[in-house]
Amino acid sequence: MSDRGTQSTFITLSITVAMLFATNGKAETVKAKDWPYSFPKGGFQIYESEDKNERLTLGGSVLFRYDYWNWFGTNKGANTNNDYSFGFQRTRLNLKYTSENMEIFFQPQYVHMFGLPDDAVSNITGPFGMGGLYYLHNPEENPYDFGVHQAYFHLSNLFDTKLFFKGGRFEYSDGLEVQDKKDGGKFNILKNMRLADRMISPFGWSAFGRSFDGALAGWDDDRFNVTTSFFYPTQGGWEKDIDETIYDIDIITTTLTAKKGSLLPDTEFASFFYNYDDKRDCTQRPDNENRPCSHADIDIQMYGGHILDIYDWGPGQLDTLLWGGVQTGDWYDRDHEAHAIAGEIGYQFTKMPWKPWFRTGYFIGSGDSNPADGDHETFFQMAPGTRKYQLYPYYDLQNNRDFFVQLITKPSKKLTARMDYHIVKLDENVDRWYMGIGPTQKSGNISGYIPRYGGGHDALSQEVSIMLSYALNPQCNLVAFYDHVWGEGVVKNVYEDENEADYTSVEMQFKF
Repeated sequence: MSDRGTQSTFITLSITVAMLFATNGKAETVKAKDWPYSFPKGGFQIYESEDKNERLTLGGSVLFRYDYWNWFGTNKGANTNNDYSFGFQRTRLNLKYTSENMEIFFQPQYVHMFGLPDDAVSNITGPFGMGGLYYLHNPEENPYDFGVHQAYFHLSNLFDTKLFFKGGRFEYSDGLEVQDKKDGGKFNILKNMRLADRMISPFGWSAFGRSFDGALAGWDDDRFNVTTSFFYPTQGGWEKDIDETIYDIDIITTTLTAKKGSLLPDTEFASFFYNYDDKRDCTQRPDNENRPCSHADIDIQMYGGHILDIYDWGPGQLDTLLWGGVQTGDWYDRDHEAHAIAGEIGYQFTKMPWKPWFRTGYFIGSGDSNPADGDHETFFQMAPGTRKYQLYPYYDLQNNRDFFVQLITKPSKKLTARMDYHIVKLDENVDRWYMGIGPTQKSGNISGYIPRYGGGHDALSQEVSIMLSYALNPQCNLVAFYDHVWGEGVVKNVYEDENEADYTSVEMQFKF
């Protein structure tokens, strides 16, 4: 049996045995009427103890998405297909055992893609959109794979205190260490939309996603949360083989959160430390020096924090967000010093029809001003999920200045409409236009980021995005999306023949 198969079998058997031991000797005869389906409780109730403190549930989700890509165009290179479509389905099952102070969770997934383009990768300009990236990772038109996305146990109230511990394979999103249980929705929505996944993410928008193997522990009380973790990322994102752990990348995080209202009314404060250490056998060096390498040699520390608040003001609610950090460490044989900062403000007219929510903001991710001075100053994103910040993910948060305005409305209880407009420039025009989501493979010539030279220009693009989301019912959601990009100087230098791009997608999300 392969290492991958052995690992999957071991994880599956371990979780299954743990669940059997957890319920052994406590289950009474359960009649058919005691097996209800309850979406709020997590799906089908397989088992529930008489005192209702223990429960075993089976749920899941199914995602169908159809993508149409019209990428920027050029005649450089042999393969120039920039106009194509493909689709995929992703099914995840959730088997969960919960008791008063313990949770055991097992989540296998099956993904099948259809119709990937086999001619959308240029040997000069790289992949033409996400279809090219998927094919570059999985050189087949209809890749599919079964694997384990999550398999963990979580212990709370350890030693009758507020200590908790989690171990196994799990998702981790920076910025979401704390979710406000008393919020009513909007505070958590804003955190998910504009704070989470900037640095470390499961990148659930991609077909295969990403997980992390390791452990986290911390303290959680009514006012404060401290979470610290150590883990390795798995392969994933564009790569189908998700069961492979990338042991050559170590990630350490520590986050201290002062919960909303604990220091100031309606305000959350957080400080964080992240360490990313990458020693993969990867021959691509994603920077502005064009130097070859035999392996990755990256060790970066980041210190930062955020302030987030939402409070009633006038006929609606005002929200503000400040996020940022500085980085130090080593980038191959260079000293690394970089920074990033984001400031955003929004206002929602909560009593008007459609409840319009206007937001605007500005982001700066530092670039490298001199590739020959011995210092690397390009902000590095580690293992992010950038699609939340670029709905058409043709760039990331490295070496750019991004101004955006956003409008979110609720035409009806079930329908949400969103429109974004971006103006994007490079922070340093001698640096690169970067695109990527961080590590997707444990070795080879794909680092996870694609650098493209802009010819000394700094204007990258303007972009308009439109998204419609319609909830058929609590279990089923339909999403339609369209995006158009007007490429400017940087894009025109790379794609000389066609500097505009489009992306359209339609998807159905079903939970049970």
